[in-house]
Amino acid sequence: MKTITLASQKGGCGKSTVAMNLAINLALKGNRVVLFDTDPQQSCVESMERRTDKLFEVVPAIDDIHQEVESRSKDFDYAVIDTPPHDDEVMGLAIVSSDMAIIPVQDSPLDIRSSKVTVDLVLDAMKLTSGLKVFFLLSRIQPNTVLARELRELMAKSYSLNILESETANRVAYKYSMIYGLGVTEMDSKDSASQEVNALTDEVIKILSP
Repeated sequence: MKTITLASQKGGCGKSTVAMNLAINLALKGNRVVLFDTDPQQSCVESMERRTDKLFEVVPAIDDIHQEVESRSKDFDYAVIDTPPHDDEVMGLAIVSSDMAIIPVQDSPLDIRSSKVTVDLVLDAMKLTSGLKVFFLLSRIQPNTVLARELRELMAKSYSLNILESETANRVAYKYSMIYGLGVTEMDSKDSASQEVNALTDEVIKILSP
C-alpha cells in the first residue's frame, strides 16, 4: 500500500479538498483506497457520509495513525491521510507513516512563510523514513496571475523541496462538489477542476510507481 499525507500547519490551504478529491479519483481508477481523517473537524468524514456508495473506506480521527496504516497495508492499494493544522504530533506520525507527503501552499506571502514549520517537520521525518517523497502543491491559486507564475520560483528559492507540476486553482467546483460528497471528476469530467485533479492523480501515481 502506498500512503500519501496532506500536510500543512496552516489551516485553509486546501488539505481536505485535495485529500478527498485525490482519494475519490484514485478509487475511480480502480484502486482500493482508504482515507484517514485525523483532523478533529472531521471534514472528510462528514462530506463522505453524503455518498450513497462505498467507493472507498473513510476512517475517522484515530489515536495511532502509524498503527492504523500498518494494519490496513495489505487490504488497500492507496491510503490518503488528511491532517489537522497546528498539531505537530499527529502530522509528524502521519508523515513518518507515509511514502509521500504533499504540502499545499497558496499564492500568498503568509502561506509561503508559514510553510517553514511544516518543512521542518518533514525534514525531521525524512531522517526517519527511508525513501519518503515530499512535494509542494500550489493549491487554491489564482490562475494566470503574476503572483501565481512567480510562486514556483519563490518556493524553489526558499525551500529545498520539489514542487508538483500539477496545481489546483480556487474554483467554485471544489466547494460545490463537496456539498454532495462527490469529487469534481464525478460532477463534470471535462471542466477545469476535473482536469486539475486528473493531472494531480496521474502525477502522484507516476511518482509512487516502482
